[in-house]
Amino acid sequence: MSRPLRTVALPFALLLLAFAPPAFARPGGGQSFHSSSSSSHSSSSSHSSGSSSYGGSSYSSGGSSSSSGDSMPGWMIALIVGFFVIAGIVGMIRQRSAAGQRAQVTVDAAAAQAGIAALQQVDPSFDVAAFAQRTAQTMAKVNEAWVAGAMGPARRLISDGVYVRFSTQLGLLKAAGVRNLMADWKCTGSQVVAAEADALWDTVHVKVVGEARDVEVPLTLSPDDAQKKVQHASIESYQEVWSFVRRRGKQSKGGAPTLEGHCPQCGADMPLGDTVRCDFCKHLVNSGEHDWVLAEITQPEVWQPGASAGKVIPGLDDLRKKDPALSRQELEDRASVVMWKWIEARITGSRSKLDRFCRTPGQPAVAHENLIHPAVGSSDLTAVALGNDGFDRAFIDIVWSWERPGASPATPTTRIVLARSAQVTSRKGLSSLDCPNCDGALADSDAIKCSYCGAQLGGGQQEWSMEAISDIA
Repeated sequence: MSRPLRTVALPFALLLLAFAPPAFARPGGGQSFHSSSSSSHSSSSSHSSGSSSYGGSSYSSGGSSSSSGDSMPGWMIALIVGFFVIAGIVGMIRQRSAAGQRAQVTVDAAAAQAGIAALQQVDPSFDVAAFAQRTAQTMAKVNEAWVAGAMGPARRLISDGVYVRFSTQLGLLKAAGVRNLMADWKCTGSQVVAAEADALWDTVHVKVVGEARDVEVPLTLSPDDAQKKVQHASIESYQEVWSFVRRRGKQSKGGAPTLEGHCPQCGADMPLGDTVRCDFCKHLVNSGEHDWVLAEITQPEVWQPGASAGKVIPGLDDLRKKDPALSRQELEDRASVVMWKWIEARITGSRSKLDRFCRTPGQPAVAHENLIHPAVGSSDLTAVALGNDGFDRAFIDIVWSWERPGASPATPTTRIVLARSAQVTSRKGLSSLDCPNCDGALADSDAIKCSYCGAQLGGGQQEWSMEAISDIA
């Protein structure tokens, strides 16, 4: 390479590498989620590699040109290369800026106040500021467990469905040979932005604002090198909506029993870990029956304030006539779990952990695909149908996103059809990791047979199971 070309191109190439975006995978998946209107945000990764590659070929081209008698002078080549490299940097900066400018949570202040007031009428002790602070503390516990690579310490604060989803995501990262690290994390804000109720559940939605240095590192990387890498990452800010549910009619107690390590029903101390059933009163502390539990994390791009309030879901009231405990939250939570198990099967090429959640083993068929950065944005029950063939059905739309190497991200809406025997009724709470027949604790969320009573799980005989799945948009 001629000296003028090296002088101009090399600093720009180093700048290009400095702007190469990392891949993120913090809990909630928001850093990976792409709405249909923000598909260009995630193209920065492929654009970055393309720009770096172009710079490399420029070096080679410049070197060969300098050895040719009738080629352009080195200074002219340097000027041309500099122009294109600068253009690449500007484009990358713009795309990185766009990627960092994630959607923000839309807040309807009047609707939020009305929802909070309605909740306080039935629960006068509900304290908005205290609940916002509680959410920030819950967020810290969840993030600590996530970075440690095991969700057990946070399990009592999250529904079984959220626990399975997080555990599945961690498993996918491990299978890919990486882990997620966060440094300098903090919650910079938490605000109750909506409250709503139906016949069975109270729901409180909280906007959380966080920031962190966030990177994926190889599992083989030493702790010291991993910390050096995360410290070189820039601090990114993000917003999400964390939704908590509690059985309708329950009253707020002093403090936050579950967060503080006490059973919300009898007050007994509970150790940290995977245990969520109280040894004294046998209550499941993360079922939402007596205390608030995190049941959903929704990305700003797809969250709509008050979307569920007063929403009429065709067929739901008819099914509730014979199954009064059935709830929209239960079905949406179950569909999210099924979705993650389906994503896991597509990525790994194995459905061994999916069939527990299917009505028919081996069905629906799953194609093995190299999907990267999958993220679920929302889960929305759209209809329920009473079956005349012995099975009731629920239709849930999942908005999610994924990428393939070198391709633009896709943001499909996927419809999952859940089926369950018409003879079965729902249990109380959001628990799904105990046997629906005998309430025995399941050693594995993917177990297909209860080790206590021998009941066969899956198949739609005891619990909601996937019958079909298809993209609808």
